[in-house]
Amino acid sequence: MNTLLSRGGGAGPLLAQSPPCVLVVDDEDTLRVILTRELRRRGFDVYSTGSGAEAVEMYCRSSTRIDVVLMDMNMPGMSGPDALDAILAADPFVRCCFMTADDQPGRHAALLASGATAVFGKPFASVKELCETLKQIAGESDSLVEGRAKWRS
Repeated sequence: MNTLLSRGGGAGPLLAQSPPCVLVVDDEDTLRVILTRELRRRGFDVYSTGSGAEAVEMYCRSSTRIDVVLMDMNMPGMSGPDALDAILAADPFVRCCFMTADDQPGRHAALLASGATAVFGKPFASVKELCETLKQIAGESDSLVEGRAKWRS
């Protein structure tokens, strides 16, 4: 099950000359490589890293605008939620989506409450749906997160 938090202002159209940029963060090398390849194949600019600490550094020091961070929740060292906290301190408007196999009751809601924009269950139901959701999130205006969680299957 995937969870998406809608932002105020609605989704705006993507500019054709500016593909969305995603930072993929996962300690599982195989998944990170496959996601990176699939996202690039579907028109995204992609950066990737295997740790939360590297994600914070890449996001905060990047000269390229990163539209969405797609991050694993459980990683050794700095966890996904801890990395999001550090990124939020630098950019309160970051759009971060978590990936997790943890379907513990209330987990998705807790991640959304911590500042995540969406939560994707692992394994993914559909890479196509993942990409469509990421494009929607990347196209949203930089406004404060408002509204309630929307459940997506």
